[in-house]
Order: sequence, then C-alpha cells, then structure tokens
Amino acid sequence: MRALVVYCSQTGSAQTYADWLAEDLGCPCVQLDRLDRDGADADLIVLCTWFHAASMKGSKQFKAYMAAHPEKRYGVVGVGATPMPCDEWPESEIEEAFRRSFPAAEYPDLPWCYCQGNFHFEKLGALDKIAMRIYFRMLESQIKQGETRQVTALQSMREGFDGCDRRYLKPFVERLKKL
Repeated sequence: MRALVVYCSQTGSAQTYADWLAEDLGCPCVQLDRLDRDGADADLIVLCTWFHAASMKGSKQFKAYMAAHPEKRYGVVGVGATPMPCDEWPESEIEEAFRRSFPAAEYPDLPWCYCQGNFHFEKLGALDKIAMRIYFRMLESQIKQGETRQVTALQSMREGFDGCDRRYLKPFVERLKKL
C-alpha cells in the first residue's frame, strides 16, 4: 500500500499528528495544498486537519479530491482542543462535529479518529482571537448557570496547553494498515 498523509494546520497540532502518522505508515507527509500534485501515486490518503467553527479545515478540498478519485482509500484525523473522549466529554459530541464535515450518509465507511491537540491563544489569527473571546464569554455564562465541565475547559484554554500524544493514533494506524 502506498500512502500519503496531507495536513492542514494552524497552531501545529495537526502537522504534529500528520508527521507521526506518516512515520507510522512509512509514507510522505505534505501540506494539503500539494494533494493534487503528490496524491497521484498513493493508494491511501489521510487528511490530518483541525476543527474550526463547527467544521474541519480543508474538508471541502479533500472531499472534492475524494470525489474525483473514488478508486483510492481515504482516512481523516481530526484535531481539536476538546479533551479525548471520557465521561465528561463523550465521543458522540466529537463524532457529531466530525459528521458536520463528513456526513455518515455520504461517507459511511470513512475511517477517522479524533486526537486532542494544543491551544495557544497567541498563535491564533485576529478573527479567531475575536471568536475565542466570544466563546470564553459563552463559557463564563455557562459556568454561572452551573455547567461545571466548562470550568476546566475555560481555564485550560486561557492558560494554553499541549495535549498532543502519539498514543492517540495507535488504534487508527492499526485500522489503516488493515485496509
């Protein structure tokens, strides 16, 4: 199997996971804008990208490529600030966010996984900083209304964090190798 990992990254988390995934699959890793040029020889192409405003960056370009090349196999790694699935942050919420970009009806067999990334406010662009300030106010309002899980989220995002962990990719890599 000839694989290629492509990525779209703002703060570096998606690129970190893309680099790790490429090492694990023994394949090249390139930015998403090189997909048309570098994807021709690949049998499997995996997008590593980040969640942004209820969608996944680069998903439209990736889906267009998928439609143009149905003979290939594909996978997606979504990276976000939300903690890994647990009682407080159920997997269903993450899947719901993923399915906004890759609806189950259109992509029922698309292998994908979620990996927690990093969050550093200072690395954001101007518009994203404005959006995050609004989001922080929304979290503060939810906290005042008694939603306790938002306390941890707000604190960690204000302080910044790096939640990248290569172990999150292991089950996904095993699944891809079986394709």
